[in-house]
Amino acid sequence: MDLPIFAINLDTEVDRWEELAGNASSAGLSLRRVSAIDGRGLPVENWNGVDLATARARSGREILPTEYACYQSHLTALRTFLDEGKPYGLIIEDDVAFNEDTLSRIEAIVAAVPNFDAIKLTTHRTGLFIRAVTTSQGDEIGRALHGPQGSAAAYLVTRQGAQKLISKLATMTLPWDIALERFWDSGLEVYSTRKNVLSFTSRSAVSSIAGPSGSYKGARFSWWKRLGTASFRAQDQFRRLHHVFLRPPLDSERADFAASTQPLLWQMLATLLVLAFISPVWREADTYRYAGVLLFLAGIFRWLGKDLWTYGKPLIGGVGYLCFGWTFYVFARLAVVYFTSGQLGASEGIYLFPALYATTGFTLLAYVRRPSIAAASFMALSLAFLAATTGYAAILQGLKPEPVLFNNPIHAAIGAGFIFLCALQFAIYTMQRSDLGAGGKVLFWLLSAAVLAFAVVNIVALRSKGVWFALAAALLLLVVLTVLRGSRRHVLVAMGALALILVGLFFSYGILSSTAGDTVAFVGRSIADAATNGVGNALEHAIQNDLTPVSAKERLMLWSNALEIWKHHPIFGASSAWLTEWQNRAYHTQIYDVFHNGYLEIAVRYGIAGLAFYAFLFAWSARQVQQAARTKLIEPAAWHCYISTLVFFAITLLSNSNNRLAIGEAYMWFAAAFGFYCFYLRQRARQVQPQTYF
Repeated sequence: MDLPIFAINLDTEVDRWEELAGNASSAGLSLRRVSAIDGRGLPVENWNGVDLATARARSGREILPTEYACYQSHLTALRTFLDEGKPYGLIIEDDVAFNEDTLSRIEAIVAAVPNFDAIKLTTHRTGLFIRAVTTSQGDEIGRALHGPQGSAAAYLVTRQGAQKLISKLATMTLPWDIALERFWDSGLEVYSTRKNVLSFTSRSAVSSIAGPSGSYKGARFSWWKRLGTASFRAQDQFRRLHHVFLRPPLDSERADFAASTQPLLWQMLATLLVLAFISPVWREADTYRYAGVLLFLAGIFRWLGKDLWTYGKPLIGGVGYLCFGWTFYVFARLAVVYFTSGQLGASEGIYLFPALYATTGFTLLAYVRRPSIAAASFMALSLAFLAATTGYAAILQGLKPEPVLFNNPIHAAIGAGFIFLCALQFAIYTMQRSDLGAGGKVLFWLLSAAVLAFAVVNIVALRSKGVWFALAAALLLLVVLTVLRGSRRHVLVAMGALALILVGLFFSYGILSSTAGDTVAFVGRSIADAATNGVGNALEHAIQNDLTPVSAKERLMLWSNALEIWKHHPIFGASSAWLTEWQNRAYHTQIYDVFHNGYLEIAVRYGIAGLAFYAFLFAWSARQVQQAARTKLIEPAAWHCYISTLVFFAITLLSNSNNRLAIGEAYMWFAAAFGFYCFYLRQRARQVQPQTYF
């Protein structure tokens, strides 16, 4: 590499020049000497290119003649470099030393970062350094959160960078080393290396600027005159933090989590935690919370220990900030209600969960390296749980079975519905896999068929009308997506699933008719009444009507009570204070504090604002999953599984408060985390570039 090196040296410092030149020669390098300006005999009235008033205010002291001379000497060196006509140049002071690998390290830096203005190769401080690029020689290039870093003893410049430096820094307002690194003010692309590429000689211990004492104390103003200086430095530090956190326009390295090595034990543990995280589809318990918290903590420790200090880390974006802001808002409102009335509400903690979504998505990215194994394990466990807990005797007698691992049949039916939709897409995914042999595909198809069959039996036998309706809507959506995609394989699988459903309907027609007949008639009457008399009147009429099914009447009473509270707090809801108002409800049902409608659960607590937050969050998440599938970052079957389960869950919320059940809490947490997971995948593929700090 033809790299011109320009060494700034005072004419009187002959011994320094000889030592530097000898060192460069031993490293196989040649130097161009730039005669430094000697400020010691230069009167202040002869200084040009300096704003003394600003420089004094920013430094809190008098500007030393040697500082001014140093500044002008660097500008002279840059002009000399431009006269050479070379693309790159190295500017050094005479108190540095070359090593045997200096040139090769510089060549690697240029190869890794072809577009820059200046890169500082020596600094005194690199605390809180964020890496953008690692060169082939192992040098890390980036920026430091804390500064000033000090030292302009060696820096690499491009022609464009030198021209910008001469233009932007033509007027001195700060010492050269500080002005050089203030990229946020100059607009230049300035970086530094974590470790010095050149070393300092023993002569650097005595400053040519401050003198043998190395102190500027004698030039400092009184403390009260330095208050403006303190303000400037504080503001400058905040500006540094802001701009350093933002990802630079370098082609920064991206962590390839899928390719990085990870112990098999960690992979197995991560898979087990994910399965425990989604376990409410098999067993209604708080296991998912413990697993989710462990996944969250694993992501936090990984991010703080490794990924925070690189620009290659995925960023949570504005939606991630929104989730944290929502959690803070919810917590603040809960605190206000508690300290003013002592009311804690009921099941309020789930609205704090959005703070966990983005980090859990990062954990999935960092630790779940083999999603296909997790999917196959999910299917195997689903078959085992369904086979072990299906109420065969009750079903054969035409009775509704009592669930073994759920609190009631509705919850068990919802779990079976989730399993059915996942199994359907697993069958399609199996068909698409090219890494499976014929035997493997047959095995997975048999597994899928068995899970689908058990799920259908449980869905029908458990007699949850809301689940039937939600599943029908989700399947209709899948049919539309299948037709739009037009794949013969997908059509075949869809037809097979449809045939299985039709067979199930044929054998269970009696159950369906006896269970849903009254409800269908009630819905028809209610729609006609609402069209004639309005929704409010129709609701009251249905409550008073003896023909209304008992279960429907209970729900209507709960909804009427909830709507009355919401009416008083339409925009922001009542937070946990709703439970105080609930004591004065119009209808007292056997169910105490559950609304049997997930949307009312949110609306009563957080109003239209809460509904808008969750609607936006899951619409955004669905968009991330859809885009990731469209660009083949994830399997298309994953997108179909995601959107069908999302629609299924959203419809079940109309007749049940599933978002405050284990299965609903876990699903919302996992669905949002998977949305962030796909968002991070899209960042790695450079499809999106969020501009956030973290």
